[in-house]
Amino acid sequence: MRLNKHISESGICSRREADAWIAAGRVTVNGAPGALGTQVKPGDIVRVDARPLPVRRTAIYIALNKPPGITCTTE
Repeated sequence: MRLNKHISESGICSRREADAWIAAGRVTVNGAPGALGTQVKPGDIVRVDARPLPVRRTAIYIALNKPPGITCTTE
């Protein structure tokens, strides 16, 4: 996954803002300065301003069965 997408999916900024942070030298990957287009693998340590990124939460899916007689569409 590209570095800017990895940062944006952590929820701290957008991809474009992550690009600006990477260009400004605020991002490191495994202790080395990050560059635009860097690929991040699972297990890599990404830091912004020497602070680790927040842990991404996994998605939670809820299955809900509607009772008979309930309409789910608009008329």
